[in-house]
Amino acid sequence: MKIVVSVEDAGAVDRVVEYNPTFIEVRLDRMAGDLPDQVRRIREKTAIPLIATLRSREEGGDFVGDADLWARIIGPITKHVDFVDVEARYRNHAPAIKGQGIQIIASLHTNEMPSLPELGEIEEMLRSYGDIPKIVVKPRTADDLMALVTFTHQVQKPICTSIMGAGFRYARAILPLFGSEFVFCHAGTPTAEGQYHIREMRQLADLLK
Repeated sequence: MKIVVSVEDAGAVDRVVEYNPTFIEVRLDRMAGDLPDQVRRIREKTAIPLIATLRSREEGGDFVGDADLWARIIGPITKHVDFVDVEARYRNHAPAIKGQGIQIIASLHTNEMPSLPELGEIEEMLRSYGDIPKIVVKPRTADDLMALVTFTHQVQKPICTSIMGAGFRYARAILPLFGSEFVFCHAGTPTAEGQYHIREMRQLADLLK
């Protein structure tokens, strides 16, 4: 299980590093001040691979702006990170990022529960510009969750799937058992509703093995 810890404050990285996650996600949309400087400071403190995420408000984050503004913010940060999360709305900027040798997590977050055929179409679209598709949905029923598990198990890998909100929170721990590449956690301050602390996730992973 590859655990990603999300951070929104460069000062919190020392605590995160103590847990030695597989990746650290830098939530740029929740950070204030000089973003390149903060990411540089994080990079200097750890060799753990970094994921830069500037999540739009439409997909659950705090960034408000068009694709060009998104690219201007991301541009100076790419030299410090290993992955960039690129929502479909910003995909025209993916080739320039990939050209720097940086991997793309192509993401889509929705408060809806797409059907299995729709999930397949989303995955195909995300994979067309990214290295790892990340699909985050909001199941309403147990049948919805079973559909997401089935999709995760059967789809081409790598894939990352997860859920939005605290409902069906346990799915965050279950989906990696069926092939989801990452599980997103926190080390003190959740950046999304329903996230587990990395310590809790590791306990769950050990119990579920």
